[in-house]
This record gives sequence, structure tokens and C-alpha cells, in this order.
Amino acid sequence: MRKGFTLIEVLVVVAVIALLLSILMPSMAAARAQARLAVCSSNLRGMALAVRMYAQESQDWLPTAEPPMREFPDSRHWFMNASLLKRMDTPLRTTSDGELLGPPATGTIMICPAHEESARWRNGTELTYGLSYGMNGTWGLGGRPDHYDQRRMTEFTRESEVMVFMDAWGEEAAPGIVLYRMCPKDNIQFRHRGRTNVAFLDGHISTYTQEQVPFGMENRYLHFWSSRKP
Repeated sequence: MRKGFTLIEVLVVVAVIALLLSILMPSMAAARAQARLAVCSSNLRGMALAVRMYAQESQDWLPTAEPPMREFPDSRHWFMNASLLKRMDTPLRTTSDGELLGPPATGTIMICPAHEESARWRNGTELTYGLSYGMNGTWGLGGRPDHYDQRRMTEFTRESEVMVFMDAWGEEAAPGIVLYRMCPKDNIQFRHRGRTNVAFLDGHISTYTQEQVPFGMENRYLHFWSSRKP
């Protein structure tokens, strides 16, 4: 009666296990990445729906990404807009003095599961709130001369071509804003294996590579970023 395995048998078993792991690990990594992509898509779909709900209850006015504070002293960035965040089932934290602290750092649809690096302000200060996405700051008020006026839903004839949110954190004065830039695309995050999720105004989600994000002065760019009518 055998009492144990020989050294050769043990080595064979170890080799088989190592081979199986080498085969399975890439598949498991791909499955995890696909699951994160699906959760991110669901997050963005909910955020786009929140924008539509906001407009329906605000006489068709869309929320702005970054209103110019000098003209609207009581306005806020979109991720500090309590009315919009309420429709995302996301609380807006405040201090005892009423100072806005932003959304929670965990547990909201504003956080992409593939967003593993710490989000920071441009000066390097780490954010105290959770934010993985950027809102299109080009078609709404933004305090810059190349931004357009605040818009109404009724102005758009091609809602399926108008970007509203993307994977981002941004390198603007404040994160959470996605702006059109010729080059580089430094405020968009391609965190899904070289791709970024895009939420459109009609509520559908697409996944783009860096090459697919429209940059340039063709019609597709105009609809994607500035939402101009043809």
C-alpha cells in the first residue's frame, strides 16, 4: 500500500496547477475588467437619467458643469448640485457650517470600480469626495469664452450624439469637468483596458478608444462636444 507521492508525482501536479493558472488568470482578469465595465456603464446610465429628470423638473433647463461664479454667485459645479445629486441617490455632504464637501468617497454611482488611483486637484491635493466621471463642460456655462450658454433639452435634435458624462477626473482648476481640447486628451480617463465609457444625452452608453473620441472641426465633433444644430 502506497503511503505518499513520489517527488516526481508532486512536481507533475505542481506543473499542471501552474499551467492551469497560466491559462485561467488572463481569463479571470478579463472577466473582472468586463464586470467593472458593466458596473461603470450602469453608473453612467443612471447619471444620464438623472440629468434628464433634472431637466424635466426644471422647465427643460439642463444642469451646468461649471457655472461662472462671477455671474451666478449661488451656483455650483455639477457634483455640488444637491438637486442633481438627489436624482442620483447620492447625498451632498456639508459641514456643520453649511460648507459643501461634495459626494461621499465610497458607495455611490459617481465612482467607477476601475478607478483605482486617487483623484486629486491640479495642485496635487487629494480629493475628500468620490468622483470618477466628468460632465461635458463645453455645451453648458463654464466661465470661459469658448463655452456656450446654458442649454435646454428642447434645443437638441440629436440627443444620441451629445456626450454628457465620461470616465474622467480632469486636470482643470476643479476635477469633474470634461472640456474639448485639441491635444492632449488629458482630462479623459481610458481606464477600461484602453477604453472610456461615454454617456449620451438620450441615456445610452458607448465605449470608445482614444482614437474614437471625436476631436477636430468635423460635424461629429460639433455634435459630440458643443451640441450645435446642423
